[in-house]
Amino acid sequence: MTGETLEQFYMRKLPELRRKREATRRAVAAGVGVTLGKYDKWESGKVLPKSGDIDRLATFYGISIDEMLEITPEESAAINRQIIADAKHLPSDLKESLLGMMRESHPELFRKEDRSR
Repeated sequence: MTGETLEQFYMRKLPELRRKREATRRAVAAGVGVTLGKYDKWESGKVLPKSGDIDRLATFYGISIDEMLEITPEESAAINRQIIADAKHLPSDLKESLLGMMRESHPELFRKEDRSR
């Protein structure tokens, strides 16, 4: 996504995915559970999809959120490591909840920590 704004990214990415699937805008909107007007605003860059919308778009296309957002495995790992590092600033109950979810979804990020205990 280098050099693109988020609006430009979605203006490029959404039609690209839709064409590959040979779907109409109406079919994508229905499959994602939004109105055609809302979907059209995403494709035109007038409105950005929210995180739940991105999740539903990825599910509709049968791809991961990382693929949807063109995030490399290295970038994804770096983002997840930063989330884990930033958790130390949360209240303890939220910290433990977040770290528990991260351990469950990304156990590979905790293997080093587990070995050092």
